Amino acid sequence: MKTKTIALAVAAALLGVSGQALAQADSVLAPKAEKAPDRWTIIHAATLMADAGKPVAKDASIIVKNDRIEAVRPGFVGAEAIGNGVTAANVAIVELRDKFVMAGLIDAHVHVGAGDLTAALRNAREKVMGGATTVRDAGGTPEIIFPLRDAINKGLVVGPRILASGAPITTTGGHGDFRNGNFQASLQPPAFSSGVCDGDGECAKVTRRQIQLGADQIKIIDTAGVVDDSYTGLDQQFTDAELHAIVDAAHLMKRKVMAHAIGAEGIKAAVRAGVDSIEHGNYLDDEGAKLMKAHGTYLVPTLEAPTDVLRRVRNPKPGDRPISENTRMKVLGMPEAQPDGIGRQVKVALRNGVTLAVGTDFGGTPGDEMVLMVRQGGMSSAAALRAVTLTNAELLGISAKAGTIEPGKSADIVAFDGNPIDQIEASTRVVYVMSQGHQFKAPGFQLP
Repeated sequence: MKTKTIALAVAAALLGVSGQALAQADSVLAPKAEKAPDRWTIIHAATLMADAGKPVAKDASIIVKNDRIEAVRPGFVGAEAIGNGVTAANVAIVELRDKFVMAGLIDAHVHVGAGDLTAALRNAREKVMGGATTVRDAGGTPEIIFPLRDAINKGLVVGPRILASGAPITTTGGHGDFRNGNFQASLQPPAFSSGVCDGDGECAKVTRRQIQLGADQIKIIDTAGVVDDSYTGLDQQFTDAELHAIVDAAHLMKRKVMAHAIGAEGIKAAVRAGVDSIEHGNYLDDEGAKLMKAHGTYLVPTLEAPTDVLRRVRNPKPGDRPISENTRMKVLGMPEAQPDGIGRQVKVALRNGVTLAVGTDFGGTPGDEMVLMVRQGGMSSAAALRAVTLTNAELLGISAKAGTIEPGKSADIVAFDGNPIDQIEASTRVVYVMSQGHQFKAPGFQLP
C-alpha cells in the first residue's frame, strides 16, 4: 500500500496532477483503511528551553501525540502521565537526560530545490539532519520544490517543513536568469515556471504566476550577485517601479517578499518598495540599516555563504564546484574578503536596532550560521537562539505552529550535546531531531 501511494505521488509530481486528483485516485484504488492508532512519544530532557525568550527548565518531559505537542511536564514522566488507557507498550520514551533540548531550528534561507530531484532529496535530508525542522526555500525549480514540499508534509520523504518560493523573480540577464552565459539557451523563452520578467506589468504577472504554482512567499533578485559568471555590478537591477509592482502583487495575495540584495543602494530600494526581509545585505550601511529599522525589515545575513565561497577561492578542495576568474575577482572584492569582514553587516544591523534572522543559503546548518553570527557578528548566544526560533517563526508567519515547545504546536524538537547558551558551538552538535512528529535522528537510531 505504501509503495502504491509513493508511486502515485511521484506520478502526480511528474505529470503535474493536483494533490486533490491524487487523493481521488487513491480513494478509488485503495480500500478504506482503519484509522491508525495514535503515536505517543515522551522525551525526557535534562535541560529544556521551551521558549528561547524565557528561562530554561531542568528535568522536564515533552509529551508528543502524533505530530503535535500534547503537554510539557516537570520531571521525568511515563505513560501514566497520558492517561486515557494509554499503556507503556504504546509509548516511545526518548532519553535525553544529559542533553539540551529546544524547539526545532528554523533556517530562513536555503536552496533545497536548486538542481535536479536527486540533489533536492539529498539537500532536504541534510537540512533536517542538521537540526533544521523548518526551512524557507529562497528559490529553486518549481517543478521540484513544490512536489517535494508536499511529499515531506505527507510523510513520504525525509526532510524539514518547507516554505517554498518557487522560481526567484529576476530581470532578463539578472542574477537568477538561468540563461546567462548560454547563447543557445538565450535564444529560447524562459520555461513556463520561470521568474524572469521586465516591466512592472510583466513582473506583477510573473509574481502571481509563482503564487498560482504554489509559492508560500516570493523571492526577488533585487541586485546582481557574486557567485555567477556575469558582471553587471552588485547593485540594483530592477527599476523602482518593477520592485513596487512585485511587492504589491505579492502582498495583495498575502505573500511575504524576501529580497536578495547585496549593494547598499539596492538594499535601500528594496526596503522602500516594502520587502519583508533583506537577504545577505553585504554592503549594508548605517543609512540603509536605519531605513530597515523604520520599515520593520528583517535582515538574513547568510554568513555561511561568503565564508564557504571565500574558502573555495583561497583554499580549493577536490570536488569543489568550479569558480570562474570573473567570480573569483568579485569574491575577493567583497567586504567579507577583508580582515574581520565576515559579519560586518550583522554589526551594522545590531548598532541600528535591525531585527536579525538566521539563514544559511546553499550550505551549512543553522548551528554553523549562529556560530558565525556570534563569533564574527557580535550577537550574544541567547540572541542567536531567539533569532533561529522566535524571530524566524515570526518572519515566516508560522509562530502559531513553530518556534516554541508548547501544547498544540507542531512537534518540532531538537537536542544538542552541550549547552548552546554557554557555548554557541554546541548548536552544531545535533543529537536529536523530530520534525512534524517524525523522528529523524536520535541516540541509537539510524535512518535507513
